[in-house]
Amino acid sequence: MSISNSQTGLAPFGSMEQATDFLLHSAAEAKVLHLSYWYLQYRDGAPDQVIWSATYDPAYMNYYMSIFTPLDDPVISDVMDNKFVDWAEWYDVDHLAQKMNLVAERFGLTRYGISMPLPGPGEDKIIFSVCVDGNDTDWPQQRNALALRFMPFAKEFDSRMRKLVEADQQGASIFKLSA
Repeated sequence: MSISNSQTGLAPFGSMEQATDFLLHSAAEAKVLHLSYWYLQYRDGAPDQVIWSATYDPAYMNYYMSIFTPLDDPVISDVMDNKFVDWAEWYDVDHLAQKMNLVAERFGLTRYGISMPLPGPGEDKIIFSVCVDGNDTDWPQQRNALALRFMPFAKEFDSRMRKLVEADQQGASIFKLSA
């Protein structure tokens, strides 16, 4: 599936590894640094499970999950309120985001990224993020173009992830963090 030509009806992913391989290939094809998909399952109003597939360095993902939680992350908190988030804006004004950025830069992430909410069933929250090389001058135009370019792809990726999410909700063992 091409980023610019998302297709509906592609087969669901059979494993987290397959989904992550797809993200890796898609990021290279689209010439972006990273793609990330979060599915936060809620039960009784509280987060219960996290499914995270990303092209990030696995060491970064492990570090992130050991130090931060998705609910502590100001970017994720805003996306969970159904807002598009410009990482660079957050890094300019939020102390925790600045700390997170210092660590993320060591693992190849930049401040130039967006996180987009996707509709989820019930209370569940879904977040798709794109990280690119950038600069302050070009970023406002680049940011808007990324949102338009990647929203159809993000929706298609989410639809292909649902079989794995449903398996997890039924207690099947899947590897929940995959990079």
